[in-house]
Amino acid sequence: HCKIVLNKMEATYAGSTIRQAYIAMGTMFRAAVMNDMLIKHPMDGVRFSKPVRAVDDIKFLTVEEQAAFLETAKRSHNYRQYVLLLETGLRTSEMIGLTWDSIDWKKRTLTVSKTLEYRHSEGIWRAGPPKTNSSYRTIPLTTRAYDVLKSCYEERHTRKESELLSQILEYVDRRTGETQYLCMRDLVFINYRTGEPAKNSSYDTHLYKLCDEAKIKRFCMHALRHTYATRAIESGVLPKVLQRLLGHSSIKTPWTAMFMSRMIP
Repeated sequence: HCKIVLNKMEATYAGSTIRQAYIAMGTMFRAAVMNDMLIKHPMDGVRFSKPVRAVDDIKFLTVEEQAAFLETAKRSHNYRQYVLLLETGLRTSEMIGLTWDSIDWKKRTLTVSKTLEYRHSEGIWRAGPPKTNSSYRTIPLTTRAYDVLKSCYEERHTRKESELLSQILEYVDRRTGETQYLCMRDLVFINYRTGEPAKNSSYDTHLYKLCDEAKIKRFCMHALRHTYATRAIESGVLPKVLQRLLGHSSIKTPWTAMFMSRMIP
C-alpha cells in the first residue's frame, strides 16, 4: 500500500516532495514498530526512486531569453557569476565555494571538490563536499569562462574583504573520509559591498530584479545550470559527456530524452 501511495504521488508531486513523504512515512512506521503498535514495518522492501522530470517541467532560458538576460545583467555586480554558471553548469553552492586552487590556468580547467552554503537557521557559513561522489569532477573552461575567472583573479588584491574571510572551515571529503579545509580568503567570488560571500538566497533575489528589468519570466539560479545543459544538448554534446560535466550519477536524465528527440527527424 505504501508503494501504491508513492506511485500515485509521482503524477502530481515533485521528486523532492515525494522523498520527504517517503522519509516521514518511514520514520512514523519505525516509531510504531518500536512502540509495539505494529508487528512489522509496512515499508520494508519499499524503495524510493526519484521520478525523472519531463523536459517540459524543467525551467531553462531560450536563446533569446538568455541573450536578453545577459545584456541586462552586464550592469550587475553578479554578472561574472551568471556567466560562469551558464558556461560551466555549476551548482550555486559549488560556485560560491570555488577557490583559486580549484582552477588550473595552464590546462584551463575547473575542479569541483567542495561547496559553501550559508545556514540561516544557525547563522553560519558551512563548507561541505559536493552533492554526490559523481559531483566531484573537472570541467574544461570555455574562453568566456576562463576570461571571467582571470579578470576576478587579477582584481583579487583590490577587492573589499571583511574579517569573516579570516575563517578556515572544515569539512569531510565524501570519497576519502578525510578532513579538508576551506580558507575563505581564497574564495573567488566576494560581495563587493560587504566583503563577504553572497548568500545563496541573495543571488535569487537579485536575479528576480534583473528578470523584471529584462522583461522575461522569473527564474532561479538553478535554471542557469539547466540552461547550460540545454545549450550543450542543442550543440550536439552527447548525454554521457554531459552527465560527467554536470556531475550526475546516472545518464537517465531529461537531457537524454531531449538529445534523443533531436536525433529523431
